[in-house]
Amino acid sequence: MSSKRLKGPDAEPQPATRERLILEAERLFGERGIDGVTMRMICEAAGQKFAGSVQYHFGDLEGLLYAVFEYREERLQPQRRAILDEARTHGLTGDLRQLLRAVFEPNYRMFADEGNISYMRCHAAYLTTHRPRGVEHPVDRASPTTVALREAMDLLDRRLAVLGPSLPTRRLECVGTMFLLGMVEYAADPSRYAMSVERWYEELLDMMVQAISVLPRVTGDAQA
Repeated sequence: MSSKRLKGPDAEPQPATRERLILEAERLFGERGIDGVTMRMICEAAGQKFAGSVQYHFGDLEGLLYAVFEYREERLQPQRRAILDEARTHGLTGDLRQLLRAVFEPNYRMFADEGNISYMRCHAAYLTTHRPRGVEHPVDRASPTTVALREAMDLLDRRLAVLGPSLPTRRLECVGTMFLLGMVEYAADPSRYAMSVERWYEELLDMMVQAISVLPRVTGDAQA
C-alpha cells in the first residue's frame, strides 16, 4: 500500500520544491506577464522533470500566483509591523506618508537591500491584468500573512474617510501601481534617473501622498 503524499506546506520534501516553483513563477510572471507563462515553463525553470508539478502543488496558475503573494507577504510582514509600531510610538498613525511607508517600504527594501525586483514586477503585472479580473490577493481572504498590511490599509481608510467609502481603496491600488512601475523602471536603468534609489523612493512617496489625498472633483455629473 503506497503512502499518501501530503500537499500542505509542512510536507517533506515538498517545501523545497514548492519554494523553487514559487520563486521561478514570480520571476517569469514579472518578465513575461502572468498570461505569458505556462505551467510547463515554470516547471522547466524550477528544474522539475514532472510537468504536472505546478498542478500537483498549487492546483493551477492562479493558485501558484496566490502562493507567490503568501510567500512574500509572510516575509514582508515583520517590516510592516515595525513601521506601524514606529508610527504608534511617534503619534503618526494618521500620517499619510508613514502609512504609505508601511504598505510599500518593505517592497522597496527588497530591491534596495537585496537587488530583488522580481516580486515588484510580478505584483505590477497582477495589478494591471489580474486584479481587474477579480483574482484575489491574500488581503482579500484575510490571510494571517497580511495582518500588518490590512492594519495599514484600515488606517489609510480612516485617514481618507473624507473621500467617501470606496475611493481610498481604489486610489491605493492606483498609487500602488505607480509605485511598482516606478521602481521597476528605475531598476531597468538607474542611470536615467540621475539619483540614488533612496532618493527615487522618497520622490515616489511624495507623488503618492499627493495623488491619494487630493479631494475628489465636484461636478454636477456623477460620471465626470
